[in-house]
Amino acid sequence: MASNAWIQGITWEHLRQIFSKPYYLNYSPLHLLSYMLDHAIGGLNARAFHLSSNLWAGIVAGLVYLVALALTQRRAIAVAAGVLFVAHPAHVEAVAWISSRKDLVAAAFALPSFLAYLKYRRQGALAWYVVSLFLFVCALLGKLSVAAFPAVLLSVDLFIERRPFRDSILDKIPFLLAAAAVAMAVQHAQPGTGVQPDSSMRAQALLQGVWLLSGLGTYVLYRVPPANGSLPAQIVGAITLALAFLLPLLLRKRYPLATVLIYWMLFTYLPTQILPFAYPVTDRYLFLPSAGAAILIACLLFKATDRLPKWNLVAAVALVAVVSLVWLKKTVDYLSEWQDPRSVWFAATRKSQDFHVYYELGWEYLDKARRFEAGRKRHDLPIDEARRYASAVWQNDSRLAALLTELPDQQRDGPVEKAFRDYLYAQATANFDQALARKGDHVAPNLFLSRGLLFTEKEDLNSAKTEFLAAVDDASALQSSDTRLEALVSAHYNLAVVEQRLGHLKEALSWITQAEAEQEQLGRTVVPELIEGRKKLESMAEQFQ
Repeated sequence: MASNAWIQGITWEHLRQIFSKPYYLNYSPLHLLSYMLDHAIGGLNARAFHLSSNLWAGIVAGLVYLVALALTQRRAIAVAAGVLFVAHPAHVEAVAWISSRKDLVAAAFALPSFLAYLKYRRQGALAWYVVSLFLFVCALLGKLSVAAFPAVLLSVDLFIERRPFRDSILDKIPFLLAAAAVAMAVQHAQPGTGVQPDSSMRAQALLQGVWLLSGLGTYVLYRVPPANGSLPAQIVGAITLALAFLLPLLLRKRYPLATVLIYWMLFTYLPTQILPFAYPVTDRYLFLPSAGAAILIACLLFKATDRLPKWNLVAAVALVAVVSLVWLKKTVDYLSEWQDPRSVWFAATRKSQDFHVYYELGWEYLDKARRFEAGRKRHDLPIDEARRYASAVWQNDSRLAALLTELPDQQRDGPVEKAFRDYLYAQATANFDQALARKGDHVAPNLFLSRGLLFTEKEDLNSAKTEFLAAVDDASALQSSDTRLEALVSAHYNLAVVEQRLGHLKEALSWITQAEAEQEQLGRTVVPELIEGRKKLESMAEQFQ
């Protein structure tokens, strides 16, 4: 966000860019507008953005209470649903990760759209239908994952109101057309991932999602995605998926509200499972489904105490308190990992074996090691930040006190600081090696780029060259032309740097010229010093001749 010029100032040009162009391989203009508002109030202050995300989450929690009240007409159940929603550990990622606000924005519009639709059905006022449709469009512009939400409205018509199917379908057509229009914009923005999930993978993802909705799962940014299965596994997966959507129908007559809430979870989780994402199971995908889950669990807890006429409310409150405290403990524990990028990725490696978490942790160590490097004044860490980082990384190291004493020194290159920097490079190496060992078939040119930069820092230029060439090969498999060009610009530029340092000016000039052409084709700057570097190489080549 710090480099997103579109959010830095409320201008007609920025608004035009936000609504007419995709950003970061996605199209979610209201998501970007929320950042624009944050910037207008607090600038690039991270606290302002975090506060805003918490306010969005609080609004959604209040809306969950209102939805539960509208569906059950029981204030106690509505309060319980709101409390359970607030305590759910699956929300940490969506709230703590500022860049993941799309789910908050989409839910903040989808839930009032649902309330307006209930008003329309109960009062028959067309104005409420228009309001519901408008809010649904806003939700879509927050994130496409709400595209299947009209199916939740349909389930209300069919199972609670017993409305004729034909009538129920007709007033959903505008919702479906709106979803299709936004889906086309998003499809244009998002490249293919090359992932082709089968029924086995989708069934595994669904079961993982249900377990995470229980509030008892392991919550982490990236978990190893389920893999495609054999033919028998695909058959079992297809049967599992069919049963997941058909079995709730058995409850429709006796428990219509429970049926609607089960379909709420299924349909709001569905878009992320249909689209071929490399990671079909992530906590943030569960934000809107968890609203239905919280209401359903609240209803079940109160239902469980119905046979205690004198103590049913007290018993229900006790059950809600127990579940909330269990969830809250997991939420607080997970939230404690979100102190800084290193703490997030370091904890993730203890919970997930996915290559991505090792790559991110390796990059964090490499970035900080380079910023501790003497002579990099433009990138130096501020003293306070450097002290905090060193205290976190070396908290159990006997050399920490000496390091903290050295850091305020203007020279910033004492022996203990050098040892600390070497430690960071060693940690980066170890984590990149772990990421490479777990990479499998993933296309990850940035992993090779990062390894190349690490070897460059170590003055192992031939190994760095090998890694940058591997990055070029891996980038060729990227589906998105923009993403591919961005990776190629970085790889070819760094190849030029390495060849120059090896004394191969002709090869260096060839690589940097290619990088410049790719950057021009991309239409935006990836390497700011590229043109200046090319001119310098040309001058050196002329002097050599």
